[in-house]
Amino acid sequence: MNYVSQILSYISSTPDITEIYLVPKAPPVDKKDGKLIKITDNVFTPEDVRDTLLALKSYASPLLGPLGSEGTFSFGIQNVGRLRVSYVTQRGSYVVNIVKIPYQVPLLENVCQDPKTVQHIDELIRLYTSGIVLVLGNSHARVSTFVYSFLQHISRNYQKIILVLEKPLSFLLKHDKSLVIQREVGLDTPTFEEGLRDVAYVNPDIVYVSYREILLAEEVLHIINVVDLNTLVIFHSPYMSEEAVLKSFERHKKLVRSVIKVGPSDDGKLSIAITNTAP
Repeated sequence: MNYVSQILSYISSTPDITEIYLVPKAPPVDKKDGKLIKITDNVFTPEDVRDTLLALKSYASPLLGPLGSEGTFSFGIQNVGRLRVSYVTQRGSYVVNIVKIPYQVPLLENVCQDPKTVQHIDELIRLYTSGIVLVLGNSHARVSTFVYSFLQHISRNYQKIILVLEKPLSFLLKHDKSLVIQREVGLDTPTFEEGLRDVAYVNPDIVYVSYREILLAEEVLHIINVVDLNTLVIFHSPYMSEEAVLKSFERHKKLVRSVIKVGPSDDGKLSIAITNTAP
């Protein structure tokens, strides 16, 4: 059975970031504040999960092709937010993760617990026109919210060319003082590798790369090549540990300008720890 209307109705009922899991032989749950909250008492069969996933996929671009054994896609719902859907298979059945991020990108000063964070971000943008900024955190939704608030702040206050390379896109940014170009891997470019090679055609001032897979040595070199174009690269990989991300850039640590750690705080805002590593 297709439960997409019930899922979307639940997602639409709250303005907050929402993370839902659909797993065979279990009811759908919302992961919130470390707890699993049942959306309904209905226990989903493998067919229920598959049919609901197919219905969700119908909202995304047809250019992404059919479902595979694993994958990710995104789409927006007017006045609700943007949904990022990821799925894998277990013993031939689908397991689905749905993350809803509100459409409106929050102001940087409103999401950060420490008001001085905005000042530190401004110093970072003024000091460095090239290099790497690593953004770390164990919640992709929290990191995406912070980074897009960061990028929106740049767009509102600086004259820059900003390029986003992500799979899938988490938010849609608007032009302001800056121009914003957003490319979705799998839709606008086949791979991250090709997307990074294409950066030279655009010549941006700032590139945000959200990499959802293991980062190979040759892919790190593509990022370094972007830095060599006198570009500031903001990098986040939600599927890699902090240690793995730092190790990936160990040979190029002289190019790492800052490490930003994003975490939760007691007041519901984001705790931001910025460590400047440049000499």
